[in-house]
Amino acid sequence: MSDDEIKQIVEEFIKRTSRLLPDNFETEDLLEDLKSHIYEGFRYKQQIRPSESPDVLVQEILKELGTPEEIAEEYAQERVQDVNAEKEDSRFQYFVVRLVAAFVVAVLAAWIVSIVTEGAVEFYFAVIVLMGFAVIEWFVRAKQTGEA
Repeated sequence: MSDDEIKQIVEEFIKRTSRLLPDNFETEDLLEDLKSHIYEGFRYKQQIRPSESPDVLVQEILKELGTPEEIAEEYAQERVQDVNAEKEDSRFQYFVVRLVAAFVVAVLAAWIVSIVTEGAVEFYFAVIVLMGFAVIEWFVRAKQTGEA
């Protein structure tokens, strides 16, 4: 079996795999890594078993890697885990920013209320009431969006 035939087998495997994956830069990197892994494995197997047919060695490597469908499924599972981890990080940041914003708005609103009413409404009392409303609004919104 010639090098061109081996290259054709590998390219066909990569092409079948690429059809099952999303078209993005990560996929391109994955396919390049996959191709490198196949050729490195092939060279290694040729060194330890030089009398073996190259076709058998390539097919053995591809069998060890799994079918294109299995590779795509594994990639999808890893992407979901990565996306979930990113969501958790961004979700935490979202809650912190939202909490700080609610506090700032409550303090400013309480200050304005205490000034407008010329001290009839105490500043600290207004902050507590407005923060209470912010917490209630937060729970209502969470209930409505299904996050609670």
